[in-house]
Amino acid sequence: MMPNQYYFKVLGCIFLLSLALPGHAQILPFDHYSIKDGLPSNWITTIFQDARGYLWIGGDGGMSVYDGESFKNYSTDDGLPVGHVWCIQESRKTPGTMLIGTHGGGLSKMRNGKITSQLLDRRMSQSTANVITAILEDLAGVIWCGTAWGVYRVEGDSISFFSTGKDTSWVPILQEMRDGRILISIGTGLYRYSPATRTTERVSLNIAPVLLTCMVEDEDGTLWLGAQNGAIYQVRDDRVVAARQTPFGIINAVLADADGNLWFATGAGLLKISKSNFAAGEITQYTTAHGLPDTDIRFCLRDRENNLWFTCKNGGLVKLSEARLLTFPMHNLHADVLNRAAVADSNGHVFVVSGEGLWEIWKQHAGGWQKFLHRIPAIYRQGQQRELSKRLVSADIARDGFLWLTVTNGGLFGYKRVARANQSSLLTLIHTLQPGLDLPKGEPVGIMIDRDNQLWYDVWSGPLVQINLHELTQRTPHKLEGNTTRSICHDAAGNLWAGTFNGGISILARENGGYRLHRRLMSQDGVASNQIRSLVQRRNGEIWIGTRFNGISIYKDGKFQTLTTKDGLRNNAIWAMAEAEDGTMWIGTSVGIQYTAPENSRRFLSQTKLFGKHFGAVGTIPHAKAIWAVSNGELTIYEYGQQSHNTPPPYIYITSLRVNGKERALTNDADFPHHENAWRVDFAGLSFKDEKALRYRYRMRGLEDEWQEPTKQRTVNYASLQPGQYVFEVTALTADGVESSAPATYAFTLLPPFWQRWWFIALVAVFCGAALYAIHIVRLDRVLAIERIRARIATDLHDEIGAGLTHIGLLSEMALQKSGAQPSAHFTATPGVPVREAVQELGDAMARVGGIARELSVAMSDVVWSINPKHDSLEALQRRIKVFAHEICSARNIALQFEVAPQIAQMKLHPEIRRNLLLIAKEAIHNMAKHAASPTLAVYFEANGKEVRVTIADQGRGFEVEKAKSGNGLFNLRTRAEKLGGKCEIISQLGQGTRVLASIPNKISGVKFS
Repeated sequence: MMPNQYYFKVLGCIFLLSLALPGHAQILPFDHYSIKDGLPSNWITTIFQDARGYLWIGGDGGMSVYDGESFKNYSTDDGLPVGHVWCIQESRKTPGTMLIGTHGGGLSKMRNGKITSQLLDRRMSQSTANVITAILEDLAGVIWCGTAWGVYRVEGDSISFFSTGKDTSWVPILQEMRDGRILISIGTGLYRYSPATRTTERVSLNIAPVLLTCMVEDEDGTLWLGAQNGAIYQVRDDRVVAARQTPFGIINAVLADADGNLWFATGAGLLKISKSNFAAGEITQYTTAHGLPDTDIRFCLRDRENNLWFTCKNGGLVKLSEARLLTFPMHNLHADVLNRAAVADSNGHVFVVSGEGLWEIWKQHAGGWQKFLHRIPAIYRQGQQRELSKRLVSADIARDGFLWLTVTNGGLFGYKRVARANQSSLLTLIHTLQPGLDLPKGEPVGIMIDRDNQLWYDVWSGPLVQINLHELTQRTPHKLEGNTTRSICHDAAGNLWAGTFNGGISILARENGGYRLHRRLMSQDGVASNQIRSLVQRRNGEIWIGTRFNGISIYKDGKFQTLTTKDGLRNNAIWAMAEAEDGTMWIGTSVGIQYTAPENSRRFLSQTKLFGKHFGAVGTIPHAKAIWAVSNGELTIYEYGQQSHNTPPPYIYITSLRVNGKERALTNDADFPHHENAWRVDFAGLSFKDEKALRYRYRMRGLEDEWQEPTKQRTVNYASLQPGQYVFEVTALTADGVESSAPATYAFTLLPPFWQRWWFIALVAVFCGAALYAIHIVRLDRVLAIERIRARIATDLHDEIGAGLTHIGLLSEMALQKSGAQPSAHFTATPGVPVREAVQELGDAMARVGGIARELSVAMSDVVWSINPKHDSLEALQRRIKVFAHEICSARNIALQFEVAPQIAQMKLHPEIRRNLLLIAKEAIHNMAKHAASPTLAVYFEANGKEVRVTIADQGRGFEVEKAKSGNGLFNLRTRAEKLGGKCEIISQLGQGTRVLASIPNKISGVKFS
């Protein structure tokens, strides 16, 4: 063993440290609300939570409603009779109606934003009877008012005074008990009224006469009472079970929290005592030193989420939502690099090194946390009790229970600890190791004792020194790459992992009681960064590696996994980590503390109160389910294992609606015209546990099916909604991920313009149908009229012109028959021409006239036939051609072959097509019969819906087509076909007959006929 040197002469061999010095008080995480936050005044007298979850706050400035985001204030400008409110309740008979007790203005009621008031005593508007300090509405709807002048009952417009025998005194208690009876405190008397029997009885507690000022009742009927003289009582079955006297004067209000504690509001701050140890338990006082803005506390409330609210005379409103988290300010407290700025022993005592000395913090049996400052002579100047010469740097506890400390400029001190129940430990200095003798010189950055009871002494930019605490011997120092060692841990094989400032990780393997460098792990090996700040080996074998800028690397089975902000971390600078007994990993970052979910160590959770600070050290407190954490100048203790009460789902409401910039009533299933399509919807969630962290998810069904990502915005805009049916839905989420039990909804219909509505479309359809039918009728009438005209024309042509031509022909034939007769007296021969010759000329002329007349008659017959609507079918055309061909062929003894395709029977033809096909066919048949000398003639009719084909062929002598192209007949055939968009092919060779093929489309000018 090294000889102990008297490096510090003031240190004795045994030094008992038992001096308790006043230290900084523990600070609770109170949230403050004041005029700066929107309250009308910092003098708050009452607070109430209505059935919808809103907080109603009364005070010297009037009244406010808080929704977690802002305060809506009401004053005399809004209808209050006076600007001071003492109490607020909600009507049972008409929920949503608020009952307001004012200072001199009597009773006010607020319904749908409208305030009405009535005086209880009309003899004097400012009498004490109109100062209402307590309100209660019973099950029958009767409003009871406790005033500075006794009790009044209000039933509709009827107001009556309720006599108790102490008629002209202040009424601080007017509360309904669980059995339905009403408890009244007035003067020094306590009375109980039964609405069922309408009887009043005085309750005798057998205590000295005193005004009872506040009361809270347990579920079992136990009453907890506060008195004007500072006394507090536990009462069961009208008997005082226990009484305590406090020195703080009047007890203004009392509440019971969800953890079994009572909180009393006094003029000297808050008093907290456990109900289970009420008779003899410690009473903890909280003042401005503990985080309150004011010590004059007037009223208190426990809301539906178990938040505690306190009102102050001068400090506004105070909320305590997380009593499990405590903060201890400490002078010159900094985190060391090896995560040993504090250390907890197996009894749950935490030792913290600071510029003031060594603090010991522990939880007392009564439930509060106690602090004790140990004076360490090594850090004080000789003979001085308050002037520091050195500062404690780091502390750790060895396996034998010794507490080891290191200080600036070097040195190690080992203290034997003697634990004492519910007190600070007794420390006795046993070992001292001096720099330059027992230790390397240099500024120590920290110490860490491993599971083998080896102390590792780390020096700035120097070696890492191993000290065997069993023998107090030093092994060969390790100078590792990467400058200062920042963290140390052991792996499952017993190797030492040392994370360095910028040189990655050095792994030291055991060798002959010491260690040797085995290997290094760098970023190229998979580590997220070479700048290592923390190392922890978990019980499951994983090694977690915290880096300066790159998050966490997890090493297991030779592989690395990296977790960053993309995986849920709030920040990638990981300064410290610790594993709790239940496997939860606690992580200190540059922006706060996070922890892993019990079921999934890759999912990170947050506690709002643990954010907003740089935490450089974090550790667990054994057997307590609590952690300690060090930030700049503060130690935080968080009892995460204390029974946590489930957060109820937050309420969610749609608060307002603006359409095209105008406020609209929130009436469900409303209809809006199509042009009112620019919408803004405002909503609010009500959760006061951490109201600023509340987030919202929403969707507009009819426009989108998926929920939007959570957002803190309480307003959503829709710029151009299309006509249709919509349902807007929104839910709220707390910081713990608790979502509203059901979304707030608003259903509406955006009506289409009238031209898109069903009745208009039906009307238009009917109109269009009628119009089309009318057009059809008109067109049909026109077609019928045209057909009638065509029939009349055909008849007229046949009857008049045909008859005339026939008559001409007959007359010409008669003239020819009589051509040999003498001319009449009227006939004069052409001079110089003999009479017989003139008669002969007349005969020839008449013959020509007859021929022309007959030709015209035939042509006229064709014209009449073509325009007659009775002959519009293709079948009529083929019959006409067949008759003509039969006449021609019969006269010349030519065999006729006539074939017609069956599908053409009912096809309709345009008159122009019918006429030209007829003329083409007649021309071809006539020419073949006249010139071909063919024994046969064949005619074929075909049609396919798009065109009509007529083929005429003979087996005569044929001709050369090229030489005959200049003939009028062939030219006419082609011209007629081409004029109708078709073609006419003439195929012939000498001695091989002739074939005429006419193909004409069954349409004219793009209009198809069928």
